[in-house]
Amino acid sequence: MIDIHAHAAGKYGSVDSIKNIAAKYGLEKIVLCTSPKNNHNLPEPPVSHFKQKPDSIFMMNRMNRFAYNHFFKDNGDGNQFVCELKNRLPELVVQFLWVNPLDAAAMSRLENTIRTYGPKGIKLHQAWNPFKIDSAEFKNLVDIASSHQLPVFIHLYSKKEVVKICRFIRENQNAVFIIGHLAGADLFAESGANLSNVYFDTSSSSRIQGSDIQWAIDTFGYEHIVYGTDTPYADIDAQIERIERLNLSDRIKEHVFSLNAKRILSI
Repeated sequence: MIDIHAHAAGKYGSVDSIKNIAAKYGLEKIVLCTSPKNNHNLPEPPVSHFKQKPDSIFMMNRMNRFAYNHFFKDNGDGNQFVCELKNRLPELVVQFLWVNPLDAAAMSRLENTIRTYGPKGIKLHQAWNPFKIDSAEFKNLVDIASSHQLPVFIHLYSKKEVVKICRFIRENQNAVFIIGHLAGADLFAESGANLSNVYFDTSSSSRIQGSDIQWAIDTFGYEHIVYGTDTPYADIDAQIERIERLNLSDRIKEHVFSLNAKRILSI
């Protein structure tokens, strides 16, 4: 099993806790990026008693952006922290490099940063960093990622940005994307774009149900769905159970839980 979406905080915030979680769930690899502003002690996810849908994330994005800008304290270089965890657990931790395309200084040294940290992918988050898909900054970043054969994992901010990235994908077929939380999946399905290099991550709290994952498998093909937890923002057991409850063959589950991620990561 490979968790393709996790943050270096909470249960994945230390070497010992990562080892314990990997042993408990039989994890082969954990794809880690930094937590927001490198905050390690994040609380367990709250239990929601309200029925939600995958696209509820777009409403949450507004609140998340406000919290990020006003309440999160900056705790230094999160990419360096993840790299330290990777170096101590090279058999378990795979690093995705967190990048803000609007940070001109970080972008100017991105090529060198990639060589220094040796990540297996790039992580972008539009709720935290308000870049636009149709911006020169985003195009530049994707071009750099593609030149290093790195997939881009993206948390999309709004339906408008989903429409933009569908257009971008049509014009940039060599780029590989992982779409966090099945965000805007219905718009991807309706776009008519060639999605051969696009994958969808299953992670969320209660926004995604098993039926949503089944729909994604039926719509995009099981080869394009990847298991993730978004730890510490969602419960690991719940992420596994809603896939296990589906009437999927062992072959399909193996692809969702592991083989698709291995193909994306070239491992």
